[in-house]
Amino acid sequence: MTDEAGLPAPRSRSRSDSGAAPPGDGGSAAELARPILDLELADDALYQLRAAVIAHAIAAGLPQRRADDLVIAIHELAANVIRHAGGRGRLRMWQQNLSVYCEVTDDGGPPGGLAGPCRTSGQATDIQVWPIEPGHGLWLVRQLADQMLLRPGPAGGCATVRFALRSATPTEFQLSGQARHGCMVVAMAGRLDWNSARQLTDAVDDLLAADQAVRLVLDLGGLTSCDAFGLAALLRVAEGVGAHPAADVMLADLPSHLAGPLETAGLTRRFRIADTAESAISQFR
Repeated sequence: MTDEAGLPAPRSRSRSDSGAAPPGDGGSAAELARPILDLELADDALYQLRAAVIAHAIAAGLPQRRADDLVIAIHELAANVIRHAGGRGRLRMWQQNLSVYCEVTDDGGPPGGLAGPCRTSGQATDIQVWPIEPGHGLWLVRQLADQMLLRPGPAGGCATVRFALRSATPTEFQLSGQARHGCMVVAMAGRLDWNSARQLTDAVDDLLAADQAVRLVLDLGGLTSCDAFGLAALLRVAEGVGAHPAADVMLADLPSHLAGPLETAGLTRRFRIADTAESAISQFR
């Protein structure tokens, strides 16, 4: 069963066996599932928060890379509560339906922060109450999580993120280069993320060092995902190539699931985009 925004509704239990409120009684989503982590948020406890989140994420079955992404996302949400919503809040983490969920709530604060307890009643929508600007905290969380939901509450709201425990597609990053018709085609597969972004930027730096007039085609067709660090790596590639007037770069075979994040990050304005690597090569001739 899913709610209106596509997040699974946690299993309902009565107060007698868990102390949690049943559906419609104002309880949060995490209170209706069995939490594996339940912590109060405090400015002087962010290090302990990160350590606890990664330990429980790995224990729940998230691979190291995705556990690292979850830690970054939760740190951003917790810091947002501490800095902008009165410094009072709570993190709850639970496992359900082959996913790990984390809910960050606060106890109310000034406009612009997350505020108030999350409610299960009413329509749940991915609202724009809190600005999600490219490069800012909530934008980063949206890039990292498989799903993010913002909900309003009587005193404010809460943020819930979902990270899938298993993926149907391979995520190991692979990078290969091939010289074709005077161009260098760099093909990528898997996840372009915090752990793999450096591979891409180092490879492009090496190509520019060897040939300052390189015609570079980045073939993105094999990418399964691209987080904020992957987007930053593509931006750095654009800047690096732009620093060499004789060099040029194009993106090719852009997967549909990456079109939105690249547009949001402004990268579609920084690159020319071709349908295929062959099309990009022909445009360089």
